[in-house]
Amino acid sequence: MTYQPRVTLGPQGVEDSSCTCPYNWGGLCKHQVALLLTYVHDRDRFREIQPLKTLLAKRSREDLLTLIEQMVRRYPDLLDVVEAPAAPTAGQAPNLDKYRRSAERVFQGSEMKPMAAALGALAEHGQRFAQSQDWVNAGDIYQLLLETANDCYNYTVLEVDYDGQVGCVIQDIAQGLSDSLGQAANLDAGRHRLWIETCLEAVFKEIELGGMDYAYPAWDALVTYSTDEDWNWVERQVRQALDKTGQRTFGSWGREALVKLLTDRAESQGSGTASGELLLELGTPQQRAFYHLNQGDFEEALAIARSHFKELPGLVIQFADALVQAQATDLALEFMQECNQKSHFSYQEWLTKFYKTHGPPEQFVAAQVELLKVRFSLQDFQELQTQAEPLGQWKTLRQQLITDLTEKNHVTALLDIALLEQDWDLALNYLKQLRFNKWAHQERVAQAIQSDRPKEAIALYRELVEAAIAQRGRDNYRQAARHLKAIQRLSKNIKRQADFSQFVQQLRDRNKSLRALKEELDKAGL
Repeated sequence: MTYQPRVTLGPQGVEDSSCTCPYNWGGLCKHQVALLLTYVHDRDRFREIQPLKTLLAKRSREDLLTLIEQMVRRYPDLLDVVEAPAAPTAGQAPNLDKYRRSAERVFQGSEMKPMAAALGALAEHGQRFAQSQDWVNAGDIYQLLLETANDCYNYTVLEVDYDGQVGCVIQDIAQGLSDSLGQAANLDAGRHRLWIETCLEAVFKEIELGGMDYAYPAWDALVTYSTDEDWNWVERQVRQALDKTGQRTFGSWGREALVKLLTDRAESQGSGTASGELLLELGTPQQRAFYHLNQGDFEEALAIARSHFKELPGLVIQFADALVQAQATDLALEFMQECNQKSHFSYQEWLTKFYKTHGPPEQFVAAQVELLKVRFSLQDFQELQTQAEPLGQWKTLRQQLITDLTEKNHVTALLDIALLEQDWDLALNYLKQLRFNKWAHQERVAQAIQSDRPKEAIALYRELVEAAIAQRGRDNYRQAARHLKAIQRLSKNIKRQADFSQFVQQLRDRNKSLRALKEELDKAGL
């Protein structure tokens, strides 16, 4: 595929740049870098071209028509530009059919950046009307574009829109429609209802797509700008979706979102009572449980949680945390202990943190031991030591954990402990037992023992050098050079510089064909 890099130079260097390639990880892409390097080293390959307007000004009308016809034949996608609606004129109603055709063609595209640019160009026409305070025509354009997006933005388009640039334009369009709803004076009821319907369709689309902030300003527009008559219609559509009598059906998350839409409206109208009644009537178990919890009805909340949450670890923890925050710590602990019978790791982690804050040290120590058996971390091991030593339990608990880790053949954890306790013999022994990701751990061991056992550290570093070179590639050669610098420093400390020089020379002799390796060794002064 051919990409088109563009760079704008100014007095301070690169002022602006872009490329049609999909690279988006920060800095310039390789195509822009190649363009700049070519400009630096082979400027004769570049030729100066007059601005496009200057070039076209020299052509006659007939020449321009012929030129446009040739361009469209060569690049058929340019027909979209030719047929696109002209820039709006103040006081003149836009031709919405043209906007619809142009918008539909946008969503038939196969590249994100051109699609976003084309849709953004149409949205700018709505912005022009808005800037001139013509909110009705602005809203008509925004409504038409959002309606088309609701119809066309599907999973196929979502794959093309990998970085969300088209989605961002749709958000701007939804915001424009929201502004138009708020600003348009004396808007007729039919047009107002159409705009509201389009906002509701955007909310449905957002739920259908699984929650990706699609056209999110449409949500607030519905809540804020619906008349009572509009909202009666909106609520009927939502209830039909909730009871699955309408054209749409949604899962648990979608149901939760739609109920929240209804409660947001009730709260915006100052009716907290109506909001609660809606939650109890239509809400998911999660919404009802948290509603009861917030009302202080802990037993009712717990009854729902026990019936519905126990297979959902994330929700169990969220609910237990909410109980703690509501000062119902005994109930939170009781609930989590019930759930912990399934031995889910996150439950044990929660219990450990709970006991650290709310329980005596003995309970925290016991919970921490169980946590380490489920998921070992050196930080938790050290925390256990800190808490267990004053209780006189550390030696016994440490041996229990070592035995458990040995039985499970958790060599990495045993290596971590050996390094922490500076038991170099054990660390070297465990290193030999490793089967996976050995080289990363070997560097850790070499760094740890280099002060006390420089010769053994040098031997480990030499193996790392050989392994890096064997893997080939400039990044690996840089890594080999880094290890060699460590060997050089250690060799100097023990006055074995001659051995080091001999080792480097042997490496060079055995790898004469690896030009990149030679370059990296030269850069490192080796």
